Amino acid sequence: MSVQTEKGVSNTKKEFAFTSSSIILQVSRGILVGIIVGAIVGSFRFLIEKGFHIVQYFYQQVHDSMIWVAFILLFYACVIWISAKLTLSEKNIKGSGIPQVEAELKGLISLSWWSVLWKKYILGVLAIASGLMLGREGPSIQLGAMGGKGIAKHLHLSSVEERSLIASGAAAGLAAAFNAPIAGLLFVIEEVYHHFSRFFWVSSLAASLTANFVSLMIFGMTPVLNMPDNIPLALFVVRNLSWFFRIFI
Repeated sequence: MSVQTEKGVSNTKKEFAFTSSSIILQVSRGILVGIIVGAIVGSFRFLIEKGFHIVQYFYQQVHDSMIWVAFILLFYACVIWISAKLTLSEKNIKGSGIPQVEAELKGLISLSWWSVLWKKYILGVLAIASGLMLGREGPSIQLGAMGGKGIAKHLHLSSVEERSLIASGAAAGLAAAFNAPIAGLLFVIEEVYHHFSRFFWVSSLAASLTANFVSLMIFGMTPVLNMPDNIPLALFVVRNLSWFFRIFI
């Protein structure tokens, strides 16, 4: 009983120190989260892009030999088997990951940050790079949130400070995935955390900007969603629109 009381007093002192801490401390923690989450999500995005190019090469080889069809089917069977194994060992990597982050911030569940981090990373790369109908928004947010929680655990922070870094990590994950730091900040405040606090706002903004900078260092100014110029349907639409404007405008 006395041990629990002492632990509660210790957490209360940490939370009081958090509310009275300076903006510089929150910014510095946000920058730390942004650097680590930017590296995690940046590498996640990099492997997805490279893996997708490899899968495209598999499909292109089908024109030369039908053996590649069997190879592609075997490849997807391996992806499904690995995904099933990972999902059975860690149920919280299912889906996009955003509901799990929301539940973590509300105190409904407590995720094992390392287990979720590496298993979601592998599962996301395999599933998205293989061309399945999945996006990287949700996984990037969950990876960022777990990166923030891991930092909080290593720094031995209080529960309030831990939630702050989880929210900052989620914002940084979205910013690194799409080069959109402001969107990452607003998404976390409006959709994930649902509370406006200057401590969460400052650390999340710093994390988002830093993660975006790390992403730019990796990918440069290349478009995140790059569409080829030689798509037949797109050329058809552009040509017909040009005739429409010539006739009616």
